[in-house]
Amino acid sequence: MDFQAVTYELKTWTKARVMPGFSVALLTGKTVQTAVSGEAQWFPQPAPLQPHMLYDVASLTKVIGTTTVFLQAWDQGLVSPDMPLHRFLPDFPHTTTFRQALTHTSGLEGYIPHRNALPAPALKQALMTQLTVTEEVDRQVVYRDVNLLLVGWALEQVYHQPIQTLITRQVIQPLALPQATFQPDSQQCVPTTYSPAVGLRQGVVHDPKSAILGKHSGAAGLFASLADLVTFTEYFFGNRQSASWPAHAADLTQDWTKHHLGRSLGWDLRRYGQGRLWLYHTGYTGTFWLIQPDDQLALVVLTNRVHPQPNPAFLAKRDALIARFLSDFKTMPAV
Repeated sequence: MDFQAVTYELKTWTKARVMPGFSVALLTGKTVQTAVSGEAQWFPQPAPLQPHMLYDVASLTKVIGTTTVFLQAWDQGLVSPDMPLHRFLPDFPHTTTFRQALTHTSGLEGYIPHRNALPAPALKQALMTQLTVTEEVDRQVVYRDVNLLLVGWALEQVYHQPIQTLITRQVIQPLALPQATFQPDSQQCVPTTYSPAVGLRQGVVHDPKSAILGKHSGAAGLFASLADLVTFTEYFFGNRQSASWPAHAADLTQDWTKHHLGRSLGWDLRRYGQGRLWLYHTGYTGTFWLIQPDDQLALVVLTNRVHPQPNPAFLAKRDALIARFLSDFKTMPAV
């Protein structure tokens, strides 16, 4: 599936009003093809989508930011995948390890009443102390934001700074991501939701937990442009160099779960047939990202499928596109 085919497919989504617009990049080695198409918003009035606009990348924050800071700390000998989180979080009552949290095999679950109405300290304490470990631990991947929130809070204790400050100082700035930020100019941002009662959400994180936790959320909150994700991908390819790029990033294209459940540290994994493993991650707002570092191939797609309200039709189309894209590389030799 070449760049023209990907772009054509995405344009059919905008024509069908699955989302207002998109920004897409296909990387093959040192070649980068990009396109921006559609609108930034439909409501309360239409507005064009401009190149270099910032998206609420939602859960891509987990892999750009929190996972990268973890890998840096691992490089420095400050943490390791099998170290328990409670070594840094004494209020956390479980033996959950960084590996289990980062691969979403922690088995943690629980119900917190009125969660989205709690102030930040109360929400953090509830997530730290009121969850239980189920029989899913190590046996099933269950994607939950709390896993990366816990990793972020542990890293805060390692470095004695809020996780979003760490991401800014240790990832965004040294890797020279040109626009990535936790404090965007709202006018530069692609809006997310809109309703007549609440208005337009623009430049404010969509995820309610991260909106409450602010600088202490390592699960969401980052705003970034297509250029930021292209730049980050180029570090995986070795086309950019920085002392801050973690050496352990080379270990990500392997399954880190105990029973080979298809998750790396932070990242999901995808494979078509017997081909190589690809790093993969999505964001609730309509973002998705595939990277194959060994073959220097990557696809980045940014949308705001939650405008004016979340569109569930997007998910099936996204998954079908990913399957078609990966099928073109099914003849790659296995690692």
